[in-house]
Amino acid sequence: MKEQLPLSPPIEFVERRLFGVAEGLIEATERGETSPAISAAVRASPEWREYHADLLNEQASQQPPPDELMPTPAIPEAIQDLIQRRVAARSLASAPLPAAGQIVLAERIVTPRPGQLDAIMLVPLCVLLDAPAEVPAVWHGWLVSAETDYAGWWDFVLQEQDAPFDPEAGMVQLWNPVRLYLPMAARVVGQLSPARLQAVRTMAADFVAAEPPVDVPSWPGRVASRNTSAGLRVTTGSPLGNEHDARHRYQQLYFAAAEAIREPARLALHALAALPAGQVGALLNRLIAAAGRAAEILLPEPRVAVAMRGEGLAGAPDLSWPDVARLRIHELTAAGDGRMEVTALGTESLVVEIRKGSQVEERVDLPPGAADTIAWDKGSTTLVLVTASGRRLELALKELA
Repeated sequence: MKEQLPLSPPIEFVERRLFGVAEGLIEATERGETSPAISAAVRASPEWREYHADLLNEQASQQPPPDELMPTPAIPEAIQDLIQRRVAARSLASAPLPAAGQIVLAERIVTPRPGQLDAIMLVPLCVLLDAPAEVPAVWHGWLVSAETDYAGWWDFVLQEQDAPFDPEAGMVQLWNPVRLYLPMAARVVGQLSPARLQAVRTMAADFVAAEPPVDVPSWPGRVASRNTSAGLRVTTGSPLGNEHDARHRYQQLYFAAAEAIREPARLALHALAALPAGQVGALLNRLIAAAGRAAEILLPEPRVAVAMRGEGLAGAPDLSWPDVARLRIHELTAAGDGRMEVTALGTESLVVEIRKGSQVEERVDLPPGAADTIAWDKGSTTLVLVTASGRRLELALKELA
């Protein structure tokens, strides 16, 4: 192994960032936003004591403001570059989800049903989306991280041609595949072109089928260009070295951190795997997938008694938009005509519309707790639900050509 350069940031910093008690978590605990178990762990941590000691020291050392303003120090060029790259990546934030090649940011854990995991996401994590998974609202992808000094043979390092992308999304960890539950995707922070995504995919195929070459020395902290087995040019790090190579620990840390992405996806796969087959199942899939693309949740639920008559289609579950609405399909013909019962849950009123393009074909207004039916024909395209507070969900009733 070549002499190891000092890697930035140090591995101890990476570990503390991924698994330490962050200032935001301490403040959330003080506000009472965490569960009793998490609160107890935070209050017992050394970071809790350090945070409050620093707070007391800061209060004790406060000085009256000087009469004259001090000159603002110059921002180092490296920091200016990071700021410019982050600002440039904001142009992608409003891009519609999901699409292959998008790098998305997950900021919090979202599960199909509230309270399924007594866990929080200590730091935001990025995921490169590759392709839809077996059920709607779940996609295959790979974890993406910032610390390119730790790049190994199976890390795809983004280049200038991939800009704009957020500095937190510097390399794709092809050794760290994940499935992402789409409601966890907060926004897009990068977008690979089809050609670059294909390079990632061929490199991922090489990872599965091949071993790193023995004639390439391990050189932590360096990256270089090479070809995949398909002849596509990529930039990666070198193969991992002996036990002193900090990249071993780096990969262990990120593989463990990725459980915050994997476990919600596993729960979603379990919740959505039992959808019925056939035309009704296809419609339910479309509705659930459309909600996922809007970072919202629609869950299949066993049918329950509601205010309206009828039990809906035999074998078809209700769909629940938690604390907002319940949807029950009453009729669906081979031609694509349908009828659905909508119940307003929670404390908000609800507007329900059937649209053909931008034209409203049918509309019902539901006060809290009320239910009504709404119908559509084969030409209708969208079911729209809008709450009194402005939450909006647009659901595709049919596949668009």
